[in-house]
Amino acid sequence: MGEKKKILKILIGVFLTSIIVCIGWSYNQSSKTAKKNITIDKNISDVIENTSNEISKESEKTPGKIAYITIDDGPSKYTSQILDILDSNNVKGTFFMLNNNMILHKEEINRMIKEGHGVGFHGVSHDIKELYKTETSSLEEFETCNETLYEISGKTSKLIRLPYGSKPYTPQENYDSLIKNDYLIWDWTLDTQDWKSSTDQIVSNVLYYGREREEIVILMHEKEQTVKALNDTIKILKERGYTILPITENISPKNFWLGNTNS
Repeated sequence: MGEKKKILKILIGVFLTSIIVCIGWSYNQSSKTAKKNITIDKNISDVIENTSNEISKESEKTPGKIAYITIDDGPSKYTSQILDILDSNNVKGTFFMLNNNMILHKEEINRMIKEGHGVGFHGVSHDIKELYKTETSSLEEFETCNETLYEISGKTSKLIRLPYGSKPYTPQENYDSLIKNDYLIWDWTLDTQDWKSSTDQIVSNVLYYGREREEIVILMHEKEQTVKALNDTIKILKERGYTILPITENISPKNFWLGNTNS
């Protein structure tokens, strides 16, 4: 009988030990699972945070290669066609306008502004002798342009392009007067020579002179051949990876005085 009790105690001890071991194992596994879940949750949070940061950084990136399509001497009978082509390609241009043409084409100006294109001035006379007759005569011309634009649209602009470029014709005094009055003088980095070229020649000039540049300012004029070449010009720029943007007053100008037109 004493032997049976001894065996029974041993069996009970083994049973209780097994239970304790099982409980301990279960607790240990639960603890590991909890820790694993915490680690996984932390990793997921890190991934989400890192992804959000990357998306945020991506949205802050500026375009790589930039092209500005600038068009002089308008508005004209070709302006509406130019605006249609720009709109159909979902890009914006910049128009440097002559005062008397602005008076004749008010609807086109309001459309430019409404559709988000850059607007600036090309003067009143388009005559070097008149433009630089005095130290302030060029400033007076662009002030006149600004008054005209304001009467038409309620807007003003500090963007200007001097006829025939800012060098070699512009005297130092005139240049200084314009800068002092916060005008932003823009020249170009790629002259399409559209005023004397055929449509095919214009496109060829863009193809050849637009190579291997990170930023280009394209000079065009309101001509029939330019209208015909514009769609292909835009296509070439897009195929080469350019983002086509309008010029605004918060962009640092490129001009021959600053020596930054060779990029």
